[in-house]
Amino acid sequence: AIVANAVSPHIYLVASSSSLLVGKIDEWINQCNGYIKLQKSIFKTKKKKGYNFQIIEPGLMTYTIGANFTLDAWIKSQILGFQEKTRLILPILPSNRRNLVNRCMIDYYKPYIDIIEDPDDAKYYYSLIEECQAPHNVYIPCGNEFDGYYTHSAAVYIQSIWDKQGRKPLFEITDEHRERGQAVLRKMGVPKDSWFVVCHVRDGGFKGKEKFRDANIFSYLDSFKEITKRGGWVIRMGDSKMAPIPSMQQVVDYANSEYKNDWMDIFLCGSAKFMIGTSSGLYTVSSIFGVPVVQTNSLPAAGSYLTKKGLFIPRLMRRKEDGQMLNLTELMTSPYNMGCADGMYDNIFRVEVIPNTSWEIKNICIEMINILDGSIEYSENDEKLQEIFKRKTAAKEAMIGFPNTLIPSRIGKDFLNKHRNLLIN
Repeated sequence: AIVANAVSPHIYLVASSSSLLVGKIDEWINQCNGYIKLQKSIFKTKKKKGYNFQIIEPGLMTYTIGANFTLDAWIKSQILGFQEKTRLILPILPSNRRNLVNRCMIDYYKPYIDIIEDPDDAKYYYSLIEECQAPHNVYIPCGNEFDGYYTHSAAVYIQSIWDKQGRKPLFEITDEHRERGQAVLRKMGVPKDSWFVVCHVRDGGFKGKEKFRDANIFSYLDSFKEITKRGGWVIRMGDSKMAPIPSMQQVVDYANSEYKNDWMDIFLCGSAKFMIGTSSGLYTVSSIFGVPVVQTNSLPAAGSYLTKKGLFIPRLMRRKEDGQMLNLTELMTSPYNMGCADGMYDNIFRVEVIPNTSWEIKNICIEMINILDGSIEYSENDEKLQEIFKRKTAAKEAMIGFPNTLIPSRIGKDFLNKHRNLLIN
């Protein structure tokens, strides 16, 4: 492409994806920065011709729910002044409508972006996507200090600035939506004024199996019992391809219920006391509505941390060649924190990925409950270990593209105490 003088932003993306998948992290970074430089140059030229708008890639927003975290951050980046404000346009083509993963969530963006559904108009705007794209899935402007070339870390950084300024979430469940949702909760057996937690545990039914991200729902049942023992309810999220869970008091298998629909998904994620998530996109909905997230079984580690209100525990890794465990700093930093396919862990990193235990999952949920009800007590040792973990991971750039920047979320205290040998070593 370079020889043919046909270099385009898209080619940089293809090259960066290829580099990442074979573990060439430095090449991936260079190609991401090449994309940013070229994309900015092209858009600057178009803007001089009067194209003062940016296009949001519709396939990403209509096919997957996880892109909400970075689109939310792109909008906040403009509000915070990290980039010039432009009109944001989401053209929804007829083919996108057929694969729309959640209509309700798209509608919540109407105060911030223009949603174009007329087929001719949508086709016109889509034809300009390479020149005028708002590439929130690749990078997000973060001011002059950082490049923001890794979109997840950029979104986390932007959220940290947003929180420091005391700003409210962009999204809040509307009164009408809340009234409808609460009516359905009553039908599901949840009493009025009861608090509930949502839980989404990824499996291979919806988008295909990925053992580094999939988890076993049965390892979460002890945490469900702990939540219900304390008076809460648990709503299991997902889709009908998921295996049913055993009947449990104050636990609703919403994924396999007659009540499941797009707007109820958003109501539950946006109204819960907290979300128990895994490495799947649904937890990002809770996050952008300001609901605390307990991120469990998290891989890649670079996608573990979201906000200062969140807690997380990553999966551990064991080297295949000698059976030695990676220490916590190693698994939280390059290259291990960027694994995005089973083959990378198996064949490039040569590590075995170890799921979180039922005990680890239960205890981080207890920690979140105690935080939210004001009864949490962190010992001097807890705070010392937390400080060591954050300092060591920041020194090796766990926040990719943000040198010496601390992860905003806390790692689960009991997980950290249990594996303190992997922190000190």
